[in-house]
Amino acid sequence: MPDSVTPRAKKCKTCPTTVPKHGATPTRASCVDCAEKHLGAAMVLLAEVRDGYSYRMLAIGHLFQAEDETQDWVELHAAIRNARIAYQSAGAMPDWEALAELCQRAGRGELTLAMRRAAFRDELVSLVER
Repeated sequence: MPDSVTPRAKKCKTCPTTVPKHGATPTRASCVDCAEKHLGAAMVLLAEVRDGYSYRMLAIGHLFQAEDETQDWVELHAAIRNARIAYQSAGAMPDWEALAELCQRAGRGELTLAMRRAAFRDELVSLVER
């Protein structure tokens, strides 16, 4: 086993950035395509929960992953977080159509960017690329 392990970079096929795969990064690069993937998975799992399958925690995990993938977009991030918390605490189903619309707006560049997070992401990317 090597003395030091250098994390390999993970790159989503549609993400513009690369982040360490197992690195100790406090945040990940935001990617609306990845967020939509996690929201879609949560939607399917929550439908199965309604049919009696025990996927509740997995669905909550996908909602959290979608939340984590959207830190650069203030409105989308807050909407997903609120949906996750409402489901987790009260069982309220997310408004999938509203979340889909926000994802589309983020993809078109129509949502407010969290500039501090975006600047941090850019700094992280430059460190990884060195």
